[in-house]
Amino acid sequence: MNVLATLGVDHGTQAVRFCIIPDNIMFELRREEVLNVSILKEIEKHFSLKDIELVGITYSMGDAITKITDIRKVKNRGVLEKKVGKYIGGGTRVYDEIANSGLRAVVIPGLHRGLEVLDERFRALYSHCASSEKVSLSYHAYLRANKDLDARNLIISDISSNTVTIVIKDGRFFGAMDACIGAIGLEHGPLDLEAIRRIDNGEITANEAFYSSGAIKISRLSPNEILRGEGRAELSLKSLIMSVKMEIFGFLSEVAPDAFVITGSAGFKDSVFIPLKETLSKFAPVYRINGYAAAMGSAEIARDILRGRRDFLGIEVDF
Repeated sequence: MNVLATLGVDHGTQAVRFCIIPDNIMFELRREEVLNVSILKEIEKHFSLKDIELVGITYSMGDAITKITDIRKVKNRGVLEKKVGKYIGGGTRVYDEIANSGLRAVVIPGLHRGLEVLDERFRALYSHCASSEKVSLSYHAYLRANKDLDARNLIISDISSNTVTIVIKDGRFFGAMDACIGAIGLEHGPLDLEAIRRIDNGEITANEAFYSSGAIKISRLSPNEILRGEGRAELSLKSLIMSVKMEIFGFLSEVAPDAFVITGSAGFKDSVFIPLKETLSKFAPVYRINGYAAAMGSAEIARDILRGRRDFLGIEVDF
């Protein structure tokens, strides 16, 4: 018989990922796949639903809530707008099925202007700093680094289709650079002058520009080809790594990290991680965590709520 467990759900850009602890069961469904299956039945293939005591779930921007909140108290899935980013509907279906399942669940917020834990300068500069899964992966990264050392200050870079870098200072969230602001990812990135002109000329929407301003704009190759870094892909890969370094080094002006954590589907790859580690290890230890970091962190948040924790890196709990 299984012991009572917690489930973490990561509403990622490319896939919805699941983690069940303490059994460390992990699986993912592409966002398009989720439209055609029962989420509860998929979970049941791996673990009995009756043994899941609490679910931690992330959904999109998470910008309408400021606490880790009981799902029964959350309106509009915790977001201010529906039409931000690429909308497929798979993540919405996951959220709604869990919300209507009778399972106890908490919804994890993103990092945005409404969170008082963030440094006031970030709140003044940016309405949104990071989506909700970045809170979960940051908690997992914090727990991982603190297995080895007293890591009160962390710089975490999540590199995948886009890049988001998050900073924890004195054990609390300090700030983050969202995907539309700083470093490029494989597919998405901030808008340069050329993109702005194309928007003004009516050739493309701002959302479409964001979704095509990553490393793919340089070589017009696929993300997998870019990660191999061969031939025409070499410049795309080198440019991605440089932009991530620039973003991370910008944060060194505000915090002296006890450790760096590199994660994400691209960050986990040797072609990205090794060059970053060679540079960053001069300052502090560098950890690598796979693409399930947010799902694991969501499950760990749920587990630690059950243990009585009511503050997660400065974000309170309403449960």
